[in-house]
Amino acid sequence: MRGCVPKAAGRPSGGCDFPVDPELEPPAAPVFWNPADAPAIVNLIAPVPPVGVASVTLGRSGIDERGDEAGLLWRRLSGGAVLVGASDGPADAMIGVLIPFDDDWSIRVAAAERLRSTLIDRTADPPLTEQRRERLKRALRCVDGRAEGASYRAVATAFFGARRVANEPWKTSSLKAQVARLAAHGRMLIDHGYRQLLRGKPF
Repeated sequence: MRGCVPKAAGRPSGGCDFPVDPELEPPAAPVFWNPADAPAIVNLIAPVPPVGVASVTLGRSGIDERGDEAGLLWRRLSGGAVLVGASDGPADAMIGVLIPFDDDWSIRVAAAERLRSTLIDRTADPPLTEQRRERLKRALRCVDGRAEGASYRAVATAFFGARRVANEPWKTSSLKAQVARLAAHGRMLIDHGYRQLLRGKPF
């Protein structure tokens, strides 16, 4: 991820401060992933040569953008896609997608198709279904709760309500098992699973 700054003296270990405010909702967070790390999210773009091929222009579309020292412009669209291209191109240039011949070819092609649907059809499906997104949120909330000392029962009560938790003997409760699975899933996401999401791979 771009924009991570060295940690200040006296800060807790971890290598860097938060690159964005952790209190922001994900769609509002100005996060720019590298193309090599997030082929399912980042599209490499370039102006279409003047060979008579029609395409789309970006104009000033996007909710956040920044340049880097290599002369590239990183632009994030409202749907979450990140576009990377030369910063000196005209704003009204027709653009296309560059797809490297690498091991992530199929992932990049799928990302390019989502981008096309976003820019032209305005009907792109989100990379994650609402059900999967909700499970990811609960898994990470579970990890946060456990880190703050909350028991599985307290987490289950927060998720499902005290009455539902009390309906089953806690020792053999299906909700207890569900929270334990969420905790394991959240830990996996933090350790390495987020990379799978960036590569568009389900788990």
